Amino acid sequence: MAHVAQDHPVSFLRLFWRMGGWLALICGAALLLLTLVSHLTLGLAQRFEAEGIETRARVIDRYYTESTDSDGDKTITYYLEIDFETDGGRPMRLKPSVGSGLYNRTRIGDDIPVWYLQSDPSRIETRRGQNRSAATVTQVIGAVFGLLMLGALWFPGSKAVAALRARRYGRRDRAEVTGLKKTGWTVNGEHRYRLQWRDSAGHGGESLAYRRDQLTPYRIGSTVPVYHGLRRTWWEGDVGPSRHTRDAEGYPVHGG
Repeated sequence: MAHVAQDHPVSFLRLFWRMGGWLALICGAALLLLTLVSHLTLGLAQRFEAEGIETRARVIDRYYTESTDSDGDKTITYYLEIDFETDGGRPMRLKPSVGSGLYNRTRIGDDIPVWYLQSDPSRIETRRGQNRSAATVTQVIGAVFGLLMLGALWFPGSKAVAALRARRYGRRDRAEVTGLKKTGWTVNGEHRYRLQWRDSAGHGGESLAYRRDQLTPYRIGSTVPVYHGLRRTWWEGDVGPSRHTRDAEGYPVHGG
């Protein structure tokens, strides 16, 4: 049967990760991707501002596609097939994706304004400045993910520091196991659970999240070692034992 009690001190990085620090990695990756997209889109917007040429394009077809993700949510993408000539007489036929508003108010045979790059007529805007608007929106979303990343660094980091301080400087105590708490967090369809206890002062506490089979060895009424921090107690099974010298019963004899 699985057992999770640590027999050596747990590192800060491991605690940080288990307390939700992995969210910082996700937010950081999203921020990096959004920064790259924003940079590329802004560069394209500057090109349109420098060399964009306005013309009229004839709509020769209109259609949309539907896709469904794993959650069953549908996404509709709208397209217009258009043709136009550049100022040099080069014929162009393109199928840009467009917003639902432009799609719904456009019919086959209509002429619509478009802007193309003189150096690359295959790149167009169906709305003047749409690339700059997209870059701005991407920057705002990126800023939100930046704030989320800071939060994902601060909160798990502060909790991990508090746990390590409790292990090193806090009073070691024996707490009575009162049960298991089912969380809303699932991995591969399997719920995670927290060990719950009541310490010698009658205060409740709970562990980090584990699989149920990892916690079943800790029966209701049995005792587990915990460390008292400034605001809460921490299970030794989460943070590992202190490096203190211990007596025969497992309690510290002196600090260190």
